[in-house]
Amino acid sequence: MQNKLQHIKEFIKKHKTLFIVLTVLKLLLKIGIVLYFVCKVNDVAAQSTNKILRQGNKEYYNQKYNNATESYSKALQKEPKDVRAHFNQGDALFQLNELDKAKESYSNAAKLSTNTNIQAKCFYNIGNAFYKQEKWEESAKAYKTSLKLNPKDADVKYNLMMALSKIKKDASENKDKKKDKKDDKKDDKKDQKKDQKKDDKKDQNKQNQPDDKQ
Repeated sequence: MQNKLQHIKEFIKKHKTLFIVLTVLKLLLKIGIVLYFVCKVNDVAAQSTNKILRQGNKEYYNQKYNNATESYSKALQKEPKDVRAHFNQGDALFQLNELDKAKESYSNAAKLSTNTNIQAKCFYNIGNAFYKQEKWEESAKAYKTSLKLNPKDADVKYNLMMALSKIKKDASENKDKKKDKKDDKKDDKKDQKKDQKKDDKKDQNKQNQPDDKQ
Protein backbone atom coordinates (compact mmCIF):
# COMPACT_ATOMS: atom_id res chain seq x y z
CA MET A 1 0.00 0.00 0.00
CA GLN A 2 2.79 2.35 0.94
CA ASN A 3 4.60 1.47 -2.26
CA LYS A 4 1.54 2.38 -4.32
CA LEU A 5 1.23 5.73 -2.57
CA GLN A 6 4.90 6.36 -3.12
CA HIS A 7 4.54 5.58 -6.83
CA ILE A 8 1.55 7.95 -7.09
CA LYS A 9 3.48 10.74 -5.38
CA GLU A 10 6.43 10.23 -7.67
CA PHE A 11 4.13 10.19 -10.72
CA ILE A 12 2.50 13.47 -9.61
CA LYS A 13 5.91 15.05 -9.08
CA LYS A 14 7.09 13.98 -12.51
CA HIS A 15 3.89 15.14 -14.21
CA LYS A 16 3.14 18.18 -12.03
CA THR A 17 3.04 20.54 -15.02
CA LEU A 18 0.57 18.28 -16.81
CA PHE A 19 -1.77 18.28 -13.81
CA ILE A 20 -1.62 22.09 -13.61
CA VAL A 21 -2.43 22.40 -17.32
CA LEU A 22 -5.35 19.97 -16.98
CA THR A 23 -6.69 21.89 -13.96
CA VAL A 24 -6.48 25.21 -15.85
CA LEU A 25 -8.18 23.68 -18.91
CA LYS A 26 -10.94 22.30 -16.71
CA LEU A 27 -11.46 25.75 -15.17
CA LEU A 28 -11.48 27.44 -18.58
CA LEU A 29 -14.00 24.90 -19.82
CA LYS A 30 -16.32 25.71 -16.94
CA ILE A 31 -15.97 29.46 -17.62
CA GLY A 32 -16.64 28.86 -21.32
CA ILE A 33 -19.82 26.92 -20.57
CA VAL A 34 -21.07 29.70 -18.26
CA LEU A 35 -20.31 32.38 -20.85
CA TYR A 36 -22.04 30.36 -23.54
CA PHE A 37 -25.26 30.17 -21.55
CA VAL A 38 -25.06 33.86 -20.61
CA CYS A 39 -24.63 34.81 -24.28
CA LYS A 40 -27.45 32.46 -25.23
CA VAL A 41 -29.79 34.13 -22.72
CA ASN A 42 -28.76 37.61 -23.95
CA ASP A 43 -29.25 36.53 -27.55
CA VAL A 44 -32.76 35.29 -26.78
CA ALA A 45 -33.51 38.55 -24.94
CA ALA A 46 -32.20 40.58 -27.90
CA GLN A 47 -34.32 38.58 -30.34
CA SER A 48 -37.34 39.14 -28.12
CA THR A 49 -36.63 42.91 -27.97
CA ASN A 50 -36.21 43.11 -31.75
CA LYS A 51 -39.50 41.29 -32.23
CA ILE A 52 -41.30 43.76 -29.93
CA LEU A 53 -39.68 46.71 -31.71
CA ARG A 54 -40.80 45.39 -35.10
CA GLN A 55 -44.32 45.07 -33.72
CA GLY A 56 -44.18 48.66 -32.44
CA ASN A 57 -42.91 49.92 -35.80
CA LYS A 58 -45.73 48.10 -37.60
CA GLU A 59 -48.29 49.73 -35.28
CA TYR A 60 -46.64 53.13 -35.79
CA TYR A 61 -46.82 52.91 -39.59
CA ASN A 62 -50.49 51.91 -39.28
CA GLN A 63 -50.98 55.09 -37.19
CA LYS A 64 -51.85 53.09 -34.07
CA TYR A 65 -49.67 55.33 -31.94
CA ASN A 66 -51.06 54.29 -28.55
CA ASN A 67 -50.34 50.64 -29.34
CA ALA A 68 -46.89 51.58 -30.61
CA THR A 69 -45.99 53.35 -27.35
CA GLU A 70 -47.05 50.24 -25.41
CA SER A 71 -44.82 48.03 -27.57
CA TYR A 72 -41.86 50.37 -27.20
CA SER A 73 -42.40 50.46 -23.43
CA LYS A 74 -42.30 46.65 -23.35
CA ALA A 75 -39.06 46.70 -25.32
CA LEU A 76 -37.58 49.19 -22.86
CA GLN A 77 -38.55 46.98 -19.94
CA LYS A 78 -36.39 44.25 -21.46
CA GLU A 79 -33.64 46.55 -22.72
CA PRO A 80 -33.70 49.91 -20.82
CA LYS A 81 -30.69 51.20 -22.76
CA ASP A 82 -31.95 50.39 -26.25
CA VAL A 83 -31.49 53.61 -28.27
CA ARG A 84 -33.97 52.51 -30.97
CA ALA A 85 -36.74 51.95 -28.42
CA HIS A 86 -36.22 55.40 -26.84
CA PHE A 87 -36.08 57.15 -30.22
CA ASN A 88 -39.14 55.36 -31.63
CA GLN A 89 -41.03 55.98 -28.40
CA GLY A 90 -40.31 59.69 -28.90
CA ASP A 91 -41.75 59.54 -32.44
CA ALA A 92 -44.95 57.84 -31.26
CA LEU A 93 -45.41 60.28 -28.37
CA PHE A 94 -44.83 63.20 -30.75
CA GLN A 95 -47.67 61.95 -32.94
CA LEU A 96 -49.89 61.74 -29.85
CA ASN A 97 -48.98 65.38 -29.09
CA GLU A 98 -47.42 64.34 -25.77
CA LEU A 99 -44.55 66.65 -26.52
CA ASP A 100 -42.84 66.83 -23.11
CA LYS A 101 -42.67 63.04 -22.91
CA ALA A 102 -41.46 62.90 -26.51
CA LYS A 103 -38.62 65.31 -25.72
CA GLU A 104 -37.65 63.16 -22.74
CA SER A 105 -37.48 60.03 -24.93
CA TYR A 106 -35.35 61.79 -27.56
CA SER A 107 -33.08 63.12 -24.83
CA ASN A 108 -32.60 59.60 -23.42
CA ALA A 109 -31.76 58.29 -26.89
CA ALA A 110 -29.20 61.07 -27.41
CA LYS A 111 -27.52 60.33 -24.06
CA LEU A 112 -27.33 56.57 -24.69
CA SER A 113 -26.13 56.78 -28.29
CA THR A 114 -22.51 57.26 -29.33
CA ASN A 115 -23.50 57.89 -32.95
CA THR A 116 -23.40 61.64 -33.76
CA ASN A 117 -25.95 61.29 -36.58
CA ILE A 118 -28.48 59.73 -34.22
CA GLN A 119 -27.74 62.39 -31.61
CA ALA A 120 -28.28 65.08 -34.25
CA LYS A 121 -31.66 63.57 -35.20
CA CYS A 122 -32.67 63.47 -31.52
CA PHE A 123 -31.97 67.19 -31.05
CA TYR A 124 -33.67 67.98 -34.36
CA ASN A 125 -36.83 66.26 -33.11
CA ILE A 126 -36.52 67.97 -29.72
CA GLY A 127 -36.40 71.26 -31.62
CA ASN A 128 -39.54 70.29 -33.56
CA ALA A 129 -41.36 69.51 -30.30
CA PHE A 130 -40.41 72.90 -28.84
CA TYR A 131 -41.42 74.58 -32.10
CA LYS A 132 -44.83 72.92 -31.94
CA GLN A 133 -45.19 74.27 -28.38
CA GLU A 134 -44.33 77.75 -29.74
CA LYS A 135 -41.22 77.87 -27.54
CA TRP A 136 -39.09 79.48 -30.22
CA GLU A 137 -35.91 80.13 -28.22
CA GLU A 138 -35.72 76.55 -26.86
CA SER A 139 -36.46 75.29 -30.35
CA ALA A 140 -33.63 77.33 -31.87
CA LYS A 141 -31.22 76.12 -29.18
CA ALA A 142 -32.03 72.47 -29.96
CA TYR A 143 -31.59 73.06 -33.72
CA LYS A 144 -28.20 74.69 -33.11
CA THR A 145 -27.07 71.65 -31.09
CA SER A 146 -28.25 69.39 -33.92
CA LEU A 147 -26.29 71.44 -36.48
CA LYS A 148 -23.10 71.19 -34.41
CA LEU A 149 -23.43 67.40 -34.61
CA ASN A 150 -24.38 67.37 -38.28
CA PRO A 151 -23.61 70.72 -39.99
CA LYS A 152 -24.78 69.51 -43.43
CA ASP A 153 -28.43 68.86 -42.55
CA ALA A 154 -30.50 71.25 -44.70
CA ASP A 155 -33.76 70.54 -42.85
CA VAL A 156 -32.26 71.64 -39.54
CA LYS A 157 -30.89 74.82 -41.13
CA TYR A 158 -34.33 75.67 -42.54
CA ASN A 159 -36.13 74.99 -39.25
CA LEU A 160 -33.56 77.05 -37.33
CA MET A 161 -34.17 79.93 -39.74
CA MET A 162 -37.93 79.63 -39.08
CA ALA A 163 -37.44 79.58 -35.31
CA LEU A 164 -35.16 82.65 -35.43
CA SER A 165 -37.74 84.41 -37.61
CA LYS A 166 -40.43 83.72 -34.97
CA ILE A 167 -38.15 85.06 -32.21
CA LYS A 168 -37.55 88.24 -34.22
CA LYS A 169 -41.27 88.65 -34.93
CA ASP A 170 -42.20 88.23 -31.25
CA ALA A 171 -39.54 90.74 -30.22
CA SER A 172 -40.91 93.26 -32.74
CA GLU A 173 -44.50 92.73 -31.58
CA ASN A 174 -43.50 93.12 -27.92
CA LYS A 175 -41.69 96.34 -28.80
CA ASP A 176 -44.81 97.68 -30.55
CA LYS A 177 -46.98 96.70 -27.58
CA LYS A 178 -44.70 98.56 -25.19
CA LYS A 179 -44.77 101.59 -27.48
CA ASP A 180 -48.60 101.46 -27.65
CA LYS A 181 -48.78 101.28 -23.85
CA LYS A 182 -46.54 104.32 -23.54
CA ASP A 183 -48.68 106.23 -26.07
CA ASP A 184 -51.83 105.22 -24.18
CA LYS A 185 -50.31 106.50 -20.94
CA LYS A 186 -49.43 109.80 -22.61
CA ASP A 187 -52.97 110.13 -23.95
CA ASP A 188 -54.38 109.36 -20.50
CA LYS A 189 -52.24 112.07 -18.97
CA LYS A 190 -53.37 114.57 -21.62
CA ASP A 191 -57.02 113.68 -21.01
CA GLN A 192 -56.52 114.02 -17.27
CA LYS A 193 -55.01 117.50 -17.75
CA LYS A 194 -57.94 118.52 -19.99
CA ASP A 195 -60.46 117.25 -17.45
CA GLN A 196 -58.59 119.04 -14.67
CA LYS A 197 -58.69 122.33 -16.62
CA LYS A 198 -62.44 121.93 -17.21
CA ASP A 199 -63.02 121.27 -13.50
CA ASP A 200 -60.92 124.31 -12.61
CA LYS A 201 -63.01 126.49 -14.95
CA LYS A 202 -66.24 125.19 -13.39
CA ASP A 203 -64.95 126.02 -9.95
CA GLN A 204 -63.99 129.53 -11.12
CA ASN A 205 -67.44 130.08 -12.61
CA LYS A 206 -69.06 129.00 -9.38
CA GLN A 207 -66.92 131.42 -7.43
CA ASN A 208 -67.84 134.34 -9.76
CA GLN A 209 -71.59 133.69 -9.56
CA PRO A 210 -73.54 135.63 -6.88
CA ASP A 211 -74.92 133.65 -4.00
CA ASP A 212 -78.69 134.07 -3.96
CA LYS A 213 -78.88 132.84 -0.42
CA GLN A 214 -76.85 135.78 0.77
